[in-house]
Amino acid sequence: MAGMKPSFVTGANAKIKAGNLTLAYAQDVSYAATVDIVPVETMGRYEVVSNEPVGYRVEGNLNVVRYTKVAQQNGMNGAAAGGNGVGKWNFSTGGVASQHVNPGDLLVSQTWDLEVFQKYDDNGQPASQLVSKVKDCRFRSKGGAINKRGILVEAFAFVGILAEDDSFTASNSGDQDLSSS
Repeated sequence: MAGMKPSFVTGANAKIKAGNLTLAYAQDVSYAATVDIVPVETMGRYEVVSNEPVGYRVEGNLNVVRYTKVAQQNGMNGAAAGGNGVGKWNFSTGGVASQHVNPGDLLVSQTWDLEVFQKYDDNGQPASQLVSKVKDCRFRSKGGAINKRGILVEAFAFVGILAEDDSFTASNSGDQDLSSS
């Protein structure tokens, strides 16, 4: 099929944003929205009457290849001047990602949105389309791993409030809109 362009979202054409900040060297991103279901049982029946939703959670993981301020000095293309540690992740909502993992700043930390975009060529112009979004995230953990022949990869676990994609918009349940309070 000559001339056909692939339309799959891949690591080669994905762009990851956290708090509207493009994460260079984001390596792995995973997320899952889970609906907790409770079976409703009654006396006199062996089977359940219904399965009812009682909760909704969003959790995920994000891995980033870590570099320091020396990377730019050594000619690494696209490297931020101060490196890419969480203390340099300034979110558009205000605050810095390191507030989520610094005990002294936990109470002033603000939520952020995780967005996954597909990059594509639009008649010779670079463009991107939002593929999925996790709203109002907070980091739960931060860790790192390195081996003798490898590179330092920092791993982050996060939770969010809602998850949506390009085919639907997630909305709050009930009669309360907590985001406007």
